[in-house]
This record gives sequence, structure tokens and C-alpha cells, in this order.
Amino acid sequence: MNRTIGIVILLLVVLGVAIYINAQRQEGSQWQDGTYVGRSSPDERGYFGEIELKVADGKITEAEYEEMDQQGNRKDENYPYPLGPQSHDEYEDRLVETQNVDEVDSISGATQTHDRFVEAARDALRKAEQGDQSRPPAIEAPRPPMPTEEDNGESAGEAQWRDGTYTARTETDDHGYYGEIELVIRDARIAEVRYDEKDQDGTPKGENYPYPLGPQSEDRFEEQLLEKQDPEQVDNITGATQTWERFKQTARDALKQAQGEGQGQTQTQTQ
Repeated sequence: MNRTIGIVILLLVVLGVAIYINAQRQEGSQWQDGTYVGRSSPDERGYFGEIELKVADGKITEAEYEEMDQQGNRKDENYPYPLGPQSHDEYEDRLVETQNVDEVDSISGATQTHDRFVEAARDALRKAEQGDQSRPPAIEAPRPPMPTEEDNGESAGEAQWRDGTYTARTETDDHGYYGEIELVIRDARIAEVRYDEKDQDGTPKGENYPYPLGPQSEDRFEEQLLEKQDPEQVDNITGATQTWERFKQTARDALKQAQGEGQGQTQTQTQ
């Protein structure tokens, strides 16, 4: 009797191992060999991510990722926030190494790029499962909202911002630091953002500042404002709450100027 039970257990173990090996083989071969292109959805500025993956023997062998606008203009070294384009190679390498888009970790200062990269890669890998090597159709970015008659020109919409360059700053805190922002409005949209926290001599906080999360978060806040076009939608970063609050305050003040409400700040009209 005991011998029979032992044989049954052994057979179950062998069966389990066989099922596991078969599942692993199926998992490794779920992607059909070929070249697949995936794309993320466009953001509010019309930028989207596009990736080309090459699959051989059921594995990702190459990954090429770019971000561009609806006219096909690619983000490059002239993009005002270079951490985004600079992160592309690292994200590509991580995907080829891990073979799992969910294991591609985000890079500080390039979180929005990471989100678009992941979305585009998932789209390409979904097509690889189906053997679909077609390219995505042409894409159009959404247009900025225009005021209606009910708005009477007083609603808080992007179309109410006058083109120009606007600056704002906070009061100096107990440590002698203040936040200062410069916004460039072009075609009634936020086109450029530069934010720094400086001491009384006008020297920005740098890598030697004892709480580096503050200075490190500035690029991330700038990138979010460019994408979301609304300081109230800029998410906080743990460990940088005071910088976040000062950033939003200066952004609000600068945008009030762009709406003709600010006083005593710098405005340079663009031609």
C-alpha cells in the first residue's frame, strides 16, 4: 500500500515538472519573430512615444525608442528637458536585458518618458503575440481648448494666456532661500518652464545642498507642468514637498500675469 502511494506521489511530481517546463516553453515563445512597432497615446502637447522591437527566437533582441510630435519632430539635445531624450537608451537596454517591460525601472527626472515607453512597449509586445507587423496609423495631437461665449473671456483656460515670458518668485524662507520660475507662453500654451530655488545671492541649490531631493525634483515638476498645462495637476514627490509647494505657487503667479492679473513681475512679449 505504501509503495502504491509512493508511486502516485512520484507520478504527480513528474507530471507537475512536465507542466511547468511546458509552460516555460510556451512563455518563452509567446512572441513571434519579426519587427513590431508600438506607440503610446499623445500627451496634451501632442508628444508621443514610438518603439520598434525586433524579436528573434521568441526574445527581444533590439529596441529603438523615440518621442516626437505630430509633425514627426523628434526630441533631441535641443529639447528643453534633456533628461527625457537622454533616458531612451537606458530604457531600451533595460527592456532587452529583462525581457519584461514591467521590470524596466523609472529614471529620476524622466518619469513621464518612462510611462510613455512602457505604454508603447506593451503595445508592440501585444502585436508580437499576434504576429502583427503593421505600423500604427498617423496620429494627431489634441488642440488646446478654446473659450466659449459662456466663458466671456474669463475662464481659466489655456487660450486666455497671452504669449510672452513671465517670471514669479516666492518670499525668502527662514533659511534664506526662495523659489523663482520663468514661463514661456507660446500659442497660448506653456512652452518652456525654468524653475530654481536660490539663496540670497541668487545662487541655485546644487548637488551639494544637504537635502538633494529638493533640487532633484525641479526637473520633474517642470516636466509635469509642460505636459499637464496646469500647476494644480503637478504631483508631489516624496521628500520634496516644500519645493513642490513653492513651485506651484510661482507657477500660479506667473500664469496670473499671463492672464493679465499679475502685478510687479517681468513680462516679455514674444513676436
